[in-house]
Amino acid sequence: MTTGTIEQTGANGFRRPSRTARAVRAVGDVRDRHGGRRLATGIAVAGGVVILWFLARAIILAPLFPPGPGPWPAWIALAVIIGIGVVSRIFSRDQPLPDVLYVFLLVALAVPIWLDVSATWGLLHLGVTPTAAAATGAVLMPVAAIRGTRVPLAVAITTGVVLAVAALLQAASAGPYTATGLAVAAAAVLPLVLAVVTIRGFRRLVVRELDLSLVQSTVATPPSPVGMRASEELAQLDFDAETLLDDVGSGRIAIPLPAEAAERAGQLAAALRARLIEGRTDTWLRHAVTESAYLSEHVVVDDPEGAAGYLGKTQRDNLLLALWLLGGERRKGQTTPISVVVTTSDSEVDDEEHATSEAARTAPVVLIGIEIDGVAHRRLDAATWDAIGNVGTHDVVGGPAAFRIDIECRADPTVPASASAATAARPRGS
Repeated sequence: MTTGTIEQTGANGFRRPSRTARAVRAVGDVRDRHGGRRLATGIAVAGGVVILWFLARAIILAPLFPPGPGPWPAWIALAVIIGIGVVSRIFSRDQPLPDVLYVFLLVALAVPIWLDVSATWGLLHLGVTPTAAAATGAVLMPVAAIRGTRVPLAVAITTGVVLAVAALLQAASAGPYTATGLAVAAAAVLPLVLAVVTIRGFRRLVVRELDLSLVQSTVATPPSPVGMRASEELAQLDFDAETLLDDVGSGRIAIPLPAEAAERAGQLAAALRARLIEGRTDTWLRHAVTESAYLSEHVVVDDPEGAAGYLGKTQRDNLLLALWLLGGERRKGQTTPISVVVTTSDSEVDDEEHATSEAARTAPVVLIGIEIDGVAHRRLDAATWDAIGNVGTHDVVGGPAAFRIDIECRADPTVPASASAATAARPRGS
């Protein structure tokens, strides 16, 4: 029996299975994501356009160079590096860029930078600036999409600093052209910065969508399910118990049990009892929040009665979506988590319009209170209110920067939660 390590998360002491943590952890190659190949292709095309722009500038500035090779040795070196990178991707299109080749390409970029700075040194007063060195930032754009953003960004910033220092050292003779040199230094970094912002935003979006897809599996579970976290804990307990029983059965451990083996058996029994008691109120909602890398940082669930287990699949799905959207509306840096309190009510529905069956009259009423701090309820979009309205009838209580949503819904999903979905889709009295 195989078991996995469990990753600690959240303030409530729950632990997320390692396989779930790995599934939502960002990796370097954006092509593995939905639509990532298009993004990587677009970034490569944009980088090519920037490189061509610097090449055109090199052609324009070439007559200003003194007799000699001019800027072309640097461009030849840059072309060789680009060619090696392109050929390697052609032969290993679906494989990650090898570490050795990755390091080689990054180190090799120092050659065109050095050749270009050396060729243009002392010519800034003529308006001559490095071109191949500045184009290295654009060369790193597709690399950032394949192997991650931190190292390429650090290399581009270093290149920009080198070009800026070279321009400042020539300021005495260059005069107003110093600004041109500094602009070229900035142009060596800016395209990659924009690409990094795009790549990181895309990764964050896809990781959150993947995380939501993973935790949505909890909405179809029984009222008190065994989630991924609990299944791994139970698997470990089962393995330990089997090992102990096998040792006793084979005679490796004598009866009566030695003190050490007896203590071990007592610990296993206590852990199994604790897991059994916890499972009574460890509902799908708690599993969804615990096993989500996103919700576990923004939502705290208080469901002592396990009342969330009474909700139907549609109600669960919409409650999970509502929490997801509410978490996205919070201000950056907001540390107070969204509090979700779930209880049951003993009140019965006597209204003939709503109590259409005996099951409807006896089904428990689930009360859900969602407290949100740092968000103005008028900022919430229609999708959030629609999701809440599909859970049950609700009221909004609170001020402009913090408020509470009180939701009342019946456990039987076949009974309408409100007289009309349109009425329930917007807060009353807000």
